Amino acid sequence: MKQIIITSTEYEIKAALLEDGVLTEFFIERDDKKRIVGNIYKGKVANVLPGMESAFVDIGLKKNSFLYVKDLREFEEKYLDGIEHSKKPIEEILNVNDNVIVQILKEPTGTKGARVTTHYTIPGKYLVLMPNNDYIAISKKIGNEEERERLKNILQDIKPDGVGVIIRTDAQGKDEKYFIKEIEYLTKQWKEVEHKSYNAQIGDLIYKDSTLVERVLRDIFSSEIDHLVVDSEDNYWKVIDYISTFSDSNLKLKVQLYHESEPIFEHYGINSELKKVLQKKVWLDCGGYLIIEKTEALVSIDVNTGKNTGTYDLESTVFQTNMEAAKEIPKQLRLRNLGGIIIIDFIDMKLEEDQKKVVEILEENLSKDRIKNNIVRFTELGLVEMTRKRTGKELSKYFLEKCPHCNGTGMIKSSEFIIDDIIMEIRFLSVDEDIKRIKLKVSNQLYAKVQSLYLDFIEKYLKDYNKEFEVLLDRSLERDKYEIVLEN
Repeated sequence: MKQIIITSTEYEIKAALLEDGVLTEFFIERDDKKRIVGNIYKGKVANVLPGMESAFVDIGLKKNSFLYVKDLREFEEKYLDGIEHSKKPIEEILNVNDNVIVQILKEPTGTKGARVTTHYTIPGKYLVLMPNNDYIAISKKIGNEEERERLKNILQDIKPDGVGVIIRTDAQGKDEKYFIKEIEYLTKQWKEVEHKSYNAQIGDLIYKDSTLVERVLRDIFSSEIDHLVVDSEDNYWKVIDYISTFSDSNLKLKVQLYHESEPIFEHYGINSELKKVLQKKVWLDCGGYLIIEKTEALVSIDVNTGKNTGTYDLESTVFQTNMEAAKEIPKQLRLRNLGGIIIIDFIDMKLEEDQKKVVEILEENLSKDRIKNNIVRFTELGLVEMTRKRTGKELSKYFLEKCPHCNGTGMIKSSEFIIDDIIMEIRFLSVDEDIKRIKLKVSNQLYAKVQSLYLDFIEKYLKDYNKEFEVLLDRSLERDKYEIVLEN
């Protein structure tokens, strides 16, 4: 059974996809952290970098966005009088202060600004409009050749000249009437974008992607979903209106309004599942576990046998753990919304046949992911290299923040390191003849160590400079904080 659960408050909307009662995907949209992927802005070129074949574009965000030359070609052809399939370098296409209309491909991350493109796309439930192209693409998940040909023929007849479309998976089996209605809606949206762009100022938002509720209905809600449950009457009618406009009317029968007093996410066990997803360690049913860690360059996943001691021999224990990991990892990638380069360190397997089975299971479970992914190879070191397209923010960005003590490293200064800083500062102050007495106030964690290991050394050192010294416990200070008080 597949269920979509949607809850909302004044400041956020959350949606969860459950498969047989297990949380498999989670989405959140907050007023202070709204998604910007898919939005279209009017920008101004801030800098052109020939050596990187790219430009930085000011679109009104905190950091300038990044536009790669390959993401500029269609704009050049249609709006800058360029030649089709041009290979001109970016410095011959754009100059500083040029205006350019761009769409967000990737959210800003860390020190990097948003990645933008001029390959505009306006998504609908069954089609994606490509206003700068003139071809028809079909989702690879539609495997039946007769159906692919049928859909292609329908769209060739109804799509306007000069625009392209991508036929989405949900279009499978749909009648022409659905596509006519959606083509009209999408082309109207694009005309509004073009109209707004003429009078827009730099940084103006020209097109905004759909709200979270609309995106869930557009991208996930289909005949495969058994129930869609919402706890807001307002959202309930938005869902019904959307279905009436774009989808099969019988989908309305699957929509339910939640009336119970218990919070809907508690009722379906979603909150407890979310807490687990935010941990680095993920336990497997067999007793093994995964360690999932995100770095700026890649995501690393380490597979361990843990409590799984097996019943037969080591090789079967290792194989069983790796097989469970191969099923769990795709689920964790979807839930955490992790993307980019992903390295999986499976436990070493001696048999090549076992390696192939593990990869097959991994591929089978990755195929359930709506986001594009690709297994590159299984290395001799037992590492699987794969990629997953980055889309939106990672789940952790909404629920976790950097530790003020370690600044996100996961490590904090040792007591010895802090005391070393204290001693250096005292040495600097000791040469000042006007200072007669030095008082050191330290936290509870530092006090015992200073008293037992460093007090005699500091006192003897300061005695040579005719200084008195006293160490005081200040329970109000945080672990790594201290205060030096000077007296004349």
